Amino acid sequence: MIKFSYLPKCKFEKYSNKLFTILDDNMSKIAPIGNTREDDYTTWYKAVSEGFKKSNHHIILIIETDSDNVIGFFQYYTNADTFVMEEIQIIPSYQGTNNIFRDLYGYVISNLHLNVIFVEAYAHKFNHKSNGILNKLGLTVIGTNKAGNLFHYCGNYQDLLNWYSTK
Repeated sequence: MIKFSYLPKCKFEKYSNKLFTILDDNMSKIAPIGNTREDDYTTWYKAVSEGFKKSNHHIILIIETDSDNVIGFFQYYTNADTFVMEEIQIIPSYQGTNNIFRDLYGYVISNLHLNVIFVEAYAHKFNHKSNGILNKLGLTVIGTNKAGNLFHYCGNYQDLLNWYSTK
């Protein structure tokens, strides 16, 4: 069984290495960039910890109920009318199993404010799973980042709700 829990901002330091390890294990296979793990961790830690200080930035831990082991996380933020999915990472042995993804979105949807109209996300060009999922959620590519290695997706929040409601 899996449960979800918002990471308290004061506990980011405690969980940061575990979260980065999950991210690094996944992305080093999908899109290695040739940096050292330490350099990548430093860059990631700085970016996430700065963003996470803001009240509209959240990290949800994905936890194995039996062991309380963190098996993934989802990082997002909201602004006036947009839900921005920053990062979702799940350890490989749990990917595609037990409806984790659908259950996670149910948990997120139940906690979002009612003014959300749009959804945005980025996915690495070589992360075919993420690109496929974002398409299934009704998002479309509207461009790339400056480096050209990430697709920028946008869509209507109602499409995400429709996808979730078609269990």
